[in-house]
Amino acid sequence: MELRAGQLVFSQAGRDQGQAYLIWRLIDNRFVEVVDGYRRRVERPKRKNVRHVRPTSQTALTVAQKLERGEPVSNAEVRKAIDQLGAGKGGGPRDG
Repeated sequence: MELRAGQLVFSQAGRDQGQAYLIWRLIDNRFVEVVDGYRRRVERPKRKNVRHVRPTSQTALTVAQKLERGEPVSNAEVRKAIDQLGAGKGGGPRDG
């Protein structure tokens, strides 16, 4: 699956395993920067190897569009987008 800014992913490795993130930026074909609005804020995104994230087919469209246009995105917008995609503070996809 091709990765893109604003896409919902889950960490597969490391201390943050199972944590939901949005892709903030594609660094190259091996690394991405991810944010969750809590521990990994937009001011300091986490660099992750693409092999260590599980992509989903869901994208936060408002965040993705703002990133494409170069507009600022707040941590609150990131948190809200993750919640709306059904992967809130629980750290994984919700059942049901």
